[in-house]
Order: sequence, then structure tokens, then C-alpha cells
Amino acid sequence: MALWNLAPVSVLVLSVLFSFLGYRCLLCMIAVWTEVKRIVHIRRTLPGAPPHWLFGNILQEPGPVTPGFEWHRNMPKTYRRLCVFWIGWKPIVILNHPESVRNVLNDRVGTVKSDVYRLFDEWLGDGLVTTDGKVWKRHRKLITNSFHFNVLKSYIPKMNQIADTLISVISQRGAAGELLELHKTTSAFSSDVILQCAFSYESGCQEGVSEYMKSVSTLGTIFMKRSLSPPLLYDFIFRRSSLYKSWRKEIDVLHRLQEKLISDRREQHRQTGCTEFSKGMDFLDTLMLAKDAEGGLTDREMRDEVNTFLLGGIDTTSSALTWLLYLLATHPEYQTKIQEEVDELFQDREIREVRREDLHRTPFLMKCVKESQRMYSFVSSSRLLTEPLVVDGLTVPAGTDLAIYPYQLHHNPDVWSDDHMTFRPSRFDRQNVEGRDPFAFIPFSAGARNCIAQQFALQEIQVAAIRIYDKFGFTLVRDSTPVFRIVSVPEDEILLGINPRRET
Repeated sequence: MALWNLAPVSVLVLSVLFSFLGYRCLLCMIAVWTEVKRIVHIRRTLPGAPPHWLFGNILQEPGPVTPGFEWHRNMPKTYRRLCVFWIGWKPIVILNHPESVRNVLNDRVGTVKSDVYRLFDEWLGDGLVTTDGKVWKRHRKLITNSFHFNVLKSYIPKMNQIADTLISVISQRGAAGELLELHKTTSAFSSDVILQCAFSYESGCQEGVSEYMKSVSTLGTIFMKRSLSPPLLYDFIFRRSSLYKSWRKEIDVLHRLQEKLISDRREQHRQTGCTEFSKGMDFLDTLMLAKDAEGGLTDREMRDEVNTFLLGGIDTTSSALTWLLYLLATHPEYQTKIQEEVDELFQDREIREVRREDLHRTPFLMKCVKESQRMYSFVSSSRLLTEPLVVDGLTVPAGTDLAIYPYQLHHNPDVWSDDHMTFRPSRFDRQNVEGRDPFAFIPFSAGARNCIAQQFALQEIQVAAIRIYDKFGFTLVRDSTPVFRIVSVPEDEILLGINPRRET
């Protein structure tokens, strides 16, 4: 049928339709051309290992997830400011120097969370880790009071009680002539601390297997399998994979328990008329009491933030404790110095529990904590540039994903010298810290999006270390290689010999 035989209305409709389709095609062509220009610019101008034309760098050996992290140490050695890692045709720009990360972490360059965080959506919902913009700012402001000095101080008696259980577990193993399974023990301790401080929930995870922590462990394993498999990054494929059924099952276990705890606590607050913070309250109480002009957090928002707190608090602190105890077991001279510091702290005390003021009286222990974090910290952050970033005269275009690996930054020889693989607590002597770039050491990130719970984590690590070294010393019996599991963990269990110092 000829166009001129159509009714005027039909001609108008077809004209509008063709114009709309043409406009959409034009937009698509512009978007494709812009993306091609960005990729070509990155490939021509930014440094990095030569990629395969199709697979990029993902098949190169040794790769980023190879045990031992040699690849990550070689990157800043070869590329001092930044490098590009290609996942197929998708470039990830890795920043590995203080001068490279400063503008990003200070929010002087426009960024948003990258797509990698959407992998947590079903688990964490809209918590601080996964959100941006107004939602993130509001939640951050409301939650800040949960980590106020007075709130953190109130957790110390509870941490001491949980440390009592830890000391008992280690003592029993030592009395039985058994070795200490290091990472298993620190994971159970960190889980107990988080669950009791978040919910006042006693899971018994230090004395046996907790269903709650089993679910968290399973979810972490599935997340790693998914993140390392390019096809599973697509929701459509992941939801039809064999992993998804277990993923949903364990998420439902966590959410049902948390929703019941939140519901019961709301009812408790209603019955008691609780409207302000008091001594002995936990993280959930402080979340419920947080208010702004819009009111407080909904039950769903609280559940998401509690999940975020659990994920961020368990693996990170257990990893930090694991590598601290491991490094001190391999450096007995430093272990002895910490024991002397603890002995001086507890001299003439009948009750050898940690007080708030004690945390400022173990300076050498804190240097060892920081140096162990420098050696093994691996929690990374990922951003998507919304405007160009200039690093050392090189332009990273908008629309590019950035990755910041503290491990690479903490092993950059330009910052930490060629002995960066040596455990040397004196790096954190005052004279050395004062002359160092503040963005050279970022185990808890930095800037506005730094870890809100970092003081809680450091307090937990200090309490545990002081209580442990008051009672025990350790020797390394079986070593292990670090591997990437969201955080840095031993590939095989590290085994330590237990040397009691006094009766427990």
C-alpha cells in the first residue's frame, strides 16, 4: 500500500514512530561511539600488562586471585601510580599510590558505587555498602551515633566476657596437647563479638557451629564463586545456576532471624517507653533510637544496616586478628615485648580485664596491629567515574571503573621502601608516621566513605590481643599462604603451638 493512500492520522502516527526509532538509534550510535572512544583511549594511553585481544588479562598467570598475592605486589612495582586490568573488553583502572587515590577518596572527583556492589543487593539491600547519594548520606548520619565514644565504651565489658570464652577455648586446647586452629578460632570470636554487640544474641559459636554463622559463611563462599565467574555476574544466569537456591535459602535464614529480633526489640522499646540511649544497649537499640527530621529507620532499613555491619565486621576483624597472631608467632621478640607491655598494664590488678583507658596504654601493640594490617589488608573499594580523573598526567575518562586495593598501596615500594614484605612495627613510630602521606595507609579506607566501624574493630582487636597475650604465647607449627576471600585469609588452616604463661 502506498504511503499517500493512508489516512492523514496514520501518516502522522508512522512519522512519529519512525522519528522516535531514528532518535533512539542515533542515541545508541552515540553511546556506542563514546564507549569505543573511551576504550581506545584507555588502551592507547594508560599502562598495564598487555591484554589478550578477547579475554583481556583474566587468563594471565599468575593472576589477581593467585595464592600469595605476588601479582598484586608486582603491580605497584611495575606501575607506580596506576595500571589497567582488562576483563575481556572491560577496563578496570587500579590506583596504587597515595597521590592516585587522594582525589577519589576525598570526593574531589565525581564517582558513584560501581556495579560490583549490586552482587550484594539481595543480601545487604540498601545498606551503607551498596547505596549512594541522599540515601547513603542520611543513613551515614543516623548510624554515626551508634559508634559514638560512649557507645563504644559500653561494649568493653561485653567484649571482655566474650574474650573469657576465647581464653577458655584456647586453654582447653592447650591442656589437651592440641594445636590452635588460628583462623577458625578468630572467626568464631569475631562472630560472637558482632552478634552480641549487634543483637545481644548469644549464638554459642565459639563452642560449636552456629546456624547463623554457617549461613554467613555459605553466602561468602557463593559470593566469591560468583564474582570469579564472568557468566555468573549476570543476574539472569546466576538465578538459574545451582548456586542460587543455596544463596536464597541462607539469605532467608538470616533475614527471618533478624526480622524477628527487630520486631521483638521494637515491642520491648514500646513496652518500656525507651526513647534514649542508656548503658548496656546494643547496636540494634542505637539504630532504633536514631532519628532525624524524616523520622527513624524502617525495620527493613535496620535489617540492611545490621547485615552490612555483620558482613563488614566479622571477616575483617577475624582476618586482622589471624595475621596479627601469626606474625607475632613468627617474630617472638615482638611477641615478648607485647607480653611485657601487658604485664605492666595489669600489674597489681586482681581482675585482669581491659578497661577503656587501657587501650591507650599499649602503644607497641597498636604498632603491631597497624603493621599487620599493612602487610595483609585486602578489603578493596570500587567506584565508577562520573567525570575524568587525571593521575600523573594521564587522563582516566568518565565512565571508567576504578579499583583501590589497599594491599597494593601498602606494598608500593615508592611509599614503603623495598623491604615492604618485612614485618617492622617501627614503621608506625611517631617520627615515621608524621612524614608519611595520610593516604599511604588506608586499611579502613579514607575520606567521607571510610569505615564507620573502624574504632569498634580496633577496640575489639586490642581487647582480644591484650587478653590473649596476658595468658599465652604462641609458636608457628604450620604455615599457610594468604588467599583472597573478600578479605585476606589463609589458604589452609594456620596451626600454632600454645604456650601458657599463667593459670587461666
